[in-house]
Amino acid sequence: MNKRKKAVVDHALQLFVENGIAKTSIQQIIESAGISKGTFYNYFSSKAECIEAILEQARYDASLLRAELMIGKDPTDIHVFANQIAVLWKINQESGLDVLYEEILHSGEVELKQLVLRHRLLEFEWFKLRLCEIFGDEIRPYGFEAAVLFYGMFQYLTFTCKITNHQSVSLEEIASTLLKYLEKIIDLILKEKTALLNPDKINTFIAVSKKQYSFDITEIKYRLKELAEQNLTNSQEEIVTAIIEEINREPLRTRILNALLKVLIDEFKGSEYEQTVKEIASLIWYDVRAKQLQQKST
Repeated sequence: MNKRKKAVVDHALQLFVENGIAKTSIQQIIESAGISKGTFYNYFSSKAECIEAILEQARYDASLLRAELMIGKDPTDIHVFANQIAVLWKINQESGLDVLYEEILHSGEVELKQLVLRHRLLEFEWFKLRLCEIFGDEIRPYGFEAAVLFYGMFQYLTFTCKITNHQSVSLEEIASTLLKYLEKIIDLILKEKTALLNPDKINTFIAVSKKQYSFDITEIKYRLKELAEQNLTNSQEEIVTAIIEEINREPLRTRILNALLKVLIDEFKGSEYEQTVKEIASLIWYDVRAKQLQQKST
């Protein structure tokens, strides 16, 4: 998503949160974003498509932050997984998306409800693949059901903590505790064969509903090239060059790239390029992880 389109998405989200979806018109979005009607319809064919872009942007942001959390870490570390789970919930809370979800789910807008459903399915699918990575491939047939159980518990526990003044309990703590519970449930499912959902039907349903946010790897290479042309120290220049060489290798050496990205972030810590480097590193690792998880799901 280019910067101009993202700016429109941000204005639309703010209006939806403040006024509600039903009470926000396309004309209000156009005026708030300072664009023409033609520009809006060049980006979106309808208000629903604008909302879809908002949801996709949230998932994209979450994917980058989740990728950043894994740089230099063991992907099977349960605490890393718990922190990753909390990312999307924090984005939804801080941006006001959780309010939009509630409005949509209590509305009569079938198209919008389908959008929310699709994005929840994508979250479940991500969770399932990460579970398989941590606990082993034998749970793959039951991974989606495990995701449904986890997020059901997570939603109601966070809600209960909120209304009973348990603000000191963090999202990460809730996720970490529930993953311990879930591990026991998974053991029971495997031993007793108690799964309720048919894996074949679930896979068919997901295949129809899935729509991924993607970007071109050339964007990463261009940003690295721009960074390399700045006034860098010798050590900064060396690590940027090493990253460029590594992402151009075939096949990609994931472990080495992971280690290099950790060095890249550390090398630029406290510099004027720190945030830029974090974004680049997250984009690279997001691309690597997306390809890895896609291979494991086939």
